[in-house]
Amino acid sequence: MTRLAVVVFAFFVSSFLVAAEPAASVVDANGKEVQLKNWRFTHGTRKLTWLTGAPEALAFRETSSTLYKDGVITLIPLDRLESLSYDSAKQLVAAKVAGIEKPLEGSIRYREINQVSLVAEVDKGADGVVELTYKGGLLKGGVREIKLANAKAGAKPEGNPMFVTIADGKQSLGTIAVHELRALYRVDKGDEKPAPFLMFRKTYKLDLSQIKRLAVHENADSKTFECNVALRDGTEQTLTLLNTITLDGKNAVLEGLIGVVPAGYKLFPFHTISELSLEEPKKEPEKKDEPGNSKSKPATP
Repeated sequence: MTRLAVVVFAFFVSSFLVAAEPAASVVDANGKEVQLKNWRFTHGTRKLTWLTGAPEALAFRETSSTLYKDGVITLIPLDRLESLSYDSAKQLVAAKVAGIEKPLEGSIRYREINQVSLVAEVDKGADGVVELTYKGGLLKGGVREIKLANAKAGAKPEGNPMFVTIADGKQSLGTIAVHELRALYRVDKGDEKPAPFLMFRKTYKLDLSQIKRLAVHENADSKTFECNVALRDGTEQTLTLLNTITLDGKNAVLEGLIGVVPAGYKLFPFHTISELSLEEPKKEPEKKDEPGNSKSKPATP
């Protein structure tokens, strides 16, 4: 065999290996593990269109993501995802991410939250190959676990973080440290584009790196966000956020703020944000319930 033939043969072999999707399996509702071929998610993921190659990511709602329909989303690139484990009795799902010791936890109590669909080919031996759909996140009849092989940890976030305090109405749900915080806009044809600034009435562009602290107040009547902004230069001002702007000559709608976290990315719709700060807010001491007072009931699914 000539040297050229050897090179060509090696190329085709390596191309086949690269093209083959990572091994995957599911543990079905009966506890049986099934090996999958030519699998793909058809629901519960989204493309990260602002990144090179538009990689696919799981859109995961953690337990602190608020009860809003459009809550805080943790975007986990599929090449980092090791498994999704479902516990229908506890109405919970655990996402195991490469490089992170403790799995991320989310609720499956509510419709369309943390529900996924996976289509794959299953070899039935002499009976042939069948294409099946598997659903995760159902309280009845869904799979128990989805496993993806060859997951790799992402790069560790670098630089100084920005602290985002999230809230569900008037209730604070904690503070999350994120890196490389940017605004994320949806532009024509559905593509997403990050920007290092926010726009305020009328045409004021404010770079996020200049913000020391920003408190968000939603005006339900006018459906606008009033922001009390303290800048690094010591000045303070109250501004009205623009949700729709022109970005690179195209109409763009603000989806929220997005930052890098160990699992991937966090997307914060503006109505979930209470405050941004360069410094981590001090935790207030927990208040003990007074006799006769009861905690509010959780929202119903």
